[in-house]
Amino acid sequence: MDERAKSKGRILIIDDTTVNVQTLVDILAPENYDILTASDGETGLAKAILEKPDLVLLDLVLPGMMGIEVLEILKREHPELTIVISTAYGSEETVIQAMRRGVNDYIINKRPFDQNEVREVVRRAIAEARLRQENARLTRELASANEQLKEYAANLETSVTELRDANERLKELDRIKASFFSMISHELRHPLTVAKGYLELTETENAANLSEQTLRHLHIINENLDHLAGMIDDLLDLSRMESGRFHIEKQAVAPATFVGHAVQAYIAGAREKEIALENNLPADLPLVEADPLRIVQVLANLIQNATKFTPPGGSIAITARPFESQVEFCVTDTGIGIPDKDLEKIFERFYQVPREGGKIGGAGLGLAICREILRLHGGKIWVESEENKSTRFYFTLPRAAENRE
Repeated sequence: MDERAKSKGRILIIDDTTVNVQTLVDILAPENYDILTASDGETGLAKAILEKPDLVLLDLVLPGMMGIEVLEILKREHPELTIVISTAYGSEETVIQAMRRGVNDYIINKRPFDQNEVREVVRRAIAEARLRQENARLTRELASANEQLKEYAANLETSVTELRDANERLKELDRIKASFFSMISHELRHPLTVAKGYLELTETENAANLSEQTLRHLHIINENLDHLAGMIDDLLDLSRMESGRFHIEKQAVAPATFVGHAVQAYIAGAREKEIALENNLPADLPLVEADPLRIVQVLANLIQNATKFTPPGGSIAITARPFESQVEFCVTDTGIGIPDKDLEKIFERFYQVPREGGKIGGAGLGLAICREILRLHGGKIWVESEENKSTRFYFTLPRAAENRE
């Protein structure tokens, strides 16, 4: 078997800093990538032409020919090549220039590199390159199949067989195109990040020269950009779940840890709306087996929904109790409640409870994502509600092994 076929992909690292190259090799080699290196732009260009890598990791600061020049030549000569830039400076202007020249992603060298970030960005970039190659291959095959169907039109039996084959290929192409959803969502982050950067720069450097009304308008823009970023995050999570690339990293953790983080993040917003947000966890809860970041994501969604649908003067409370081999959590609010006919539907993707005056924000993905996160933990989520009185969202997490009876 060809050695290249055994690897996950061929990566060319163009970087003149030896420690950076060695760090990236140490991070990526165990992932079964075929690694090539070059210490300057000229050598990197020659290797890119000769070796035809799936991905180029390009440092922007190089001796002689700078990284931006290398990027321009690569994109001009090989526009299909997937390129990820690596920079220790993180300059917004530099990143924007690189994005305009067709860079696919970027990694900030935080000295040292964030290993998880490097792996995720490279995994995503390699997947994007392979999807483009596969899409081109399937497009060529479909075009060829169509020509064959025309040639065999006189022979009914042969035509039926060819049509069946073409239909299967079309289905495969549809599945691959669906995978591009994740890539497109990721690319939406770039202009969003730039917009937020310039907005924050305007607010920071020109606050004294802006009227109160203008500052209020900028605040509204910033809130809507945050809302859009949240929707993109949901879409990315959803696409990862559909493709089986959504992973959790479970560990033994005290419930007070992730509940405390979630409450701390949203207590100011609740107070601003005159809603009491209470952490009523018992002190003696057992440890649970969970990914703290993902469970904070679940709690954040439940708290945000409760805040959205609870009028001023109301309250939101989080509590929990041991239950058999699990711990059962409950987020209770004194909001407007959910009609009985909608209780089973709210965990469906893109479903929103019809409200008087229309829907209240969101894309209807949050609860569906919560359900999938908890399923991956071995838990579940459900809801009880009384209209115009309260809503209670329950979810369970398994106890950590050392706490099971």
